[in-house]
Amino acid sequence: MKNWILHILLLLVFCMERVTAQDVHFSQYYFSPLSLNPANTGNYMGDYRFFGNYRSQWRELDNGYNTYSAGGDMNIYPKNINVSPGILFLSDRSASYLSITKILPSVAIHRSIAGFKLHAGVQPGIVVKSIDFYKHSFPNQLNWNTGAFDNTLQNDEPNVGQRFTYLDVNAGFAASKKIGKLEPEIGYAAFHLNRPRESFLDNKNNHLPVRSAVNAAISYSVTSAVIVKVHSMYGYTTKANDWVSGVNVEYVLTRNSFFANSVFAGFMWRDGLKRNSDAGIVTIGLNYNNYTIGFSYDITMSELKTSVNSKGALELALIYKAKSTRLTKKIIPCERY
Repeated sequence: MKNWILHILLLLVFCMERVTAQDVHFSQYYFSPLSLNPANTGNYMGDYRFFGNYRSQWRELDNGYNTYSAGGDMNIYPKNINVSPGILFLSDRSASYLSITKILPSVAIHRSIAGFKLHAGVQPGIVVKSIDFYKHSFPNQLNWNTGAFDNTLQNDEPNVGQRFTYLDVNAGFAASKKIGKLEPEIGYAAFHLNRPRESFLDNKNNHLPVRSAVNAAISYSVTSAVIVKVHSMYGYTTKANDWVSGVNVEYVLTRNSFFANSVFAGFMWRDGLKRNSDAGIVTIGLNYNNYTIGFSYDITMSELKTSVNSKGALELALIYKAKSTRLTKKIIPCERY
């Protein structure tokens, strides 16, 4: 049994390759459930949930990248079927020049079959991208009197817009099952299913390719107080791929009927099997009643480390989860007592 567990853990850590550089992503991807997979909408035990994430990366490079997300979801049971609506707001700014805003409603359905928990979700939404022309200089903005570029002058660039909007459609499914002290889970999501047109050039017919993402994890209860979770995520689109994998160790301080108060720490690695290492990621956090707080820091390992002094990304995550008020057990009174 122990050898079988070890083989599965090694398979998760080493047999997956690299998630896309095309889309916004978080190192603590498991704390951003709706951006990881639409099937995660309502995939928890509770009535409703709110979550938020913040990521700041490479501030040494002209303010680098800053990403914010917030959202929520809830579980409802029409005709005794578990359906979950949710919404995700995401904002990303690259060096103050490029801005991306996403508003992504989602809905998922959940079923339990033969001990398996199955989830499927869809996420249609709106994406707005804009670029600040005043942060750039064009050839026609050369001021011949001063010999310098003046970005307040007309750029005279035809067929170029500063903003565009498009519909984006994502979908996914997930499954998990508790087997003794083990609880494996796996998920698959496909993004940009409608292949939206994305370009600042009016005459450019550029369409986003479909991006696929697979995530897998295994939780193992070493004792009633110590839980080890190995997790991995791999994504790819055309020739771009990304891989994040790691392990978290959780120590349970106290338990009650609904929550476990605990602390956790871990280490992750972002890399690609066909290229150099990207980053090592340290994670810590705690669960306290309804709240989960996660903190991570990326240490740059790539060739860019000389430019940023090995500094990477700071990331914070906050989740509030309300306890479930739905009855899961029925008690039939006995007239003999």
